[in-house]
Amino acid sequence: VLYVKESEITVNINYRADGIINKDEVSDDPSVNPSDLFKAGDEIEVYVLKMDDGDGNVLLSHKRVQRLKNWDIIEEKFNNEEIVDAFVTEVTKGGLKCEVEGINAFMPASQASIGYKKDLSVFLDEVLASKIIDFNKDKRRVILSRKVVEQEELNAVKEEIYSNLNVGDEIEGQVQRLTNFGAFVDIGGIDGLIHISQLSWQRVKHPSDVVEPNETVRVKVLEIDPEKDRVALGLKQLTKEPWELFVEENSVGDIVTGKVVNLLDFGAFVKLGSGVDGLLHVSQIAREHVEKPSDKLELGQEIEVLIT
Repeated sequence: VLYVKESEITVNINYRADGIINKDEVSDDPSVNPSDLFKAGDEIEVYVLKMDDGDGNVLLSHKRVQRLKNWDIIEEKFNNEEIVDAFVTEVTKGGLKCEVEGINAFMPASQASIGYKKDLSVFLDEVLASKIIDFNKDKRRVILSRKVVEQEELNAVKEEIYSNLNVGDEIEGQVQRLTNFGAFVDIGGIDGLIHISQLSWQRVKHPSDVVEPNETVRVKVLEIDPEKDRVALGLKQLTKEPWELFVEENSVGDIVTGKVVNLLDFGAFVKLGSGVDGLLHVSQIAREHVEKPSDKLELGQEIEVLIT
């Protein structure tokens, strides 16, 4: 460096003419003054832009040297599959324009997140941990993915969970969503399924009869299949089976109240406490002869019965 002015830097490049670095070719940061970075006597790496600027000087650039080095840095990170910091500068219809090591890059909308993001503007001015999924130095193309990083993080979480999960474990989870066939529960990073048949000892028409989204539940691990990424859970297993409960609370000779739930030719089925059904034989309905149970009883009727 020979001279440093506000608008340019004059450089001796061992050529018949001196080289000039205009201010806008000193740094990618337009707010930086040449004197902030260099002084007379400093050694500087430059890129030749033009052999003659019309006044006999060689036009040079310092910032392009750094950019070329940055391309090498990015290429190395791409080859090593390293995570890079991508600064989001603009949101477009197709994705996000980003900067990585001062180099322009692009992140397609499909690669912004594992989950679907309708409004990509939430990422504007954010720094996203990403991976380079396509790189071409000649075409100056850098394609990024945040989704890949999120998936790797999720896989690590899953591996940790599966390594510590055992059939028979009792764990807590949060109900995420309900379907006709069961409830999906987040158990710390992976979703387990409580099949509708495992929600309650009673017959369940829909999971919403037993649980609701965002509810915290305690469940039992029934089956684990890491390869298929599947965990089967049970809710009813942490409550007493209806028959056990009924036997604890009732004895032969007790008079109990029940509801008629089915009428057949040979008798009536009566639902008793804890959901156990008892059979009231046609011969036990009344002292007098009963032709068929429906002559004396109707569905939904509450009656007192003796356990025989």
